[in-house]
Amino acid sequence: MDSLSQALLGASTFALVKDKYIGKKSLIIGAIAGTIPDLDVFLAPFFNEVAFITVHRSVSHSLIFAVITSFFLAFGAHKITRYKYNYKDWALAFFLAIFTHSLLDWCTTYGTKILSPFNGHLFSLNNIHIIEPIYTSILLIGVLWLFIKKTIPVAKRTQIAKKTLIYSTLYLGWTFVSKGIANQHFIAQIQEQNIEYKKMIISPTPLNSLLWNAIIKTNKGYYFGSYSLLDRRDKIEFFFVESSNELLPKIKAFKRGRQYLEFTQDFPLVQVKEGKINVYAIKFGPMNYFGEPEFVYPLSLSLNESDDRNLQIDHSSKQRGPIKNYRSLFKRIKGI
Repeated sequence: MDSLSQALLGASTFALVKDKYIGKKSLIIGAIAGTIPDLDVFLAPFFNEVAFITVHRSVSHSLIFAVITSFFLAFGAHKITRYKYNYKDWALAFFLAIFTHSLLDWCTTYGTKILSPFNGHLFSLNNIHIIEPIYTSILLIGVLWLFIKKTIPVAKRTQIAKKTLIYSTLYLGWTFVSKGIANQHFIAQIQEQNIEYKKMIISPTPLNSLLWNAIIKTNKGYYFGSYSLLDRRDKIEFFFVESSNELLPKIKAFKRGRQYLEFTQDFPLVQVKEGKINVYAIKFGPMNYFGEPEFVYPLSLSLNESDDRNLQIDHSSKQRGPIKNYRSLFKRIKGI
């Protein structure tokens, strides 16, 4: 999830435990604690770009990291405040602020390795996009209310923190409902159009919880389709893109290739163009919302590659960010 949402969630959870003791300071401390897992970005210079994809959202986002870090931060806070407040409250507040960061990232398509370093599985629920203004706004309203208002009774401040977390969690719950509705429509259309497939993932689209992408894996490639809860269409249009899966053993022969394939979560689109093998992580869905699916930033290697160091992410595309055309996105959300 984006850093603002993580900071706001950290502020809200920390305030739920500590606001009655330290007031508005709990919001600031919580916001900082809520962003701690993402400090692993400072490790980027020590890894090549492909390797860092597997490092980010791993140990720093794990359950064990949240437990250990909370222990030490609580010890420091307890000592700085001269043991004035309960140590367990400090530990609980820090744990909630840090671990809810990981739980929120679990809900995204990028995913998070919650069980790292004991298990490297990338967990992702694919129910909310990393840019979700409604979810962020709910948290922002609650945190600003607590931070700006000067004369709110302690008991009411606790209620505000609770309601902020309840309403934001309810919205997260709604995204699961919305995804479930989309899933049923995708399955019905797959059956109606006699599409044989191995597996399917459904991914959210930016800035909303109404429009969903289906990425349908077959032996020869993938079908891509989108569905909005506001759709005016009776039939979902699926686009098939062939994947050169016979090249996967060649890609797996390289360490960077294996690392990138791990990130794709078994949904790699392999294409050959101008003597280059391009591997796309299509789990996020296409960059466009009408016509043939478009993808950017593949792992690129030569057909005759022999050096692992030559495997690089191709940034030659002019596309920047998760949205190619905002107008087409909002048009598709409205069901057009």
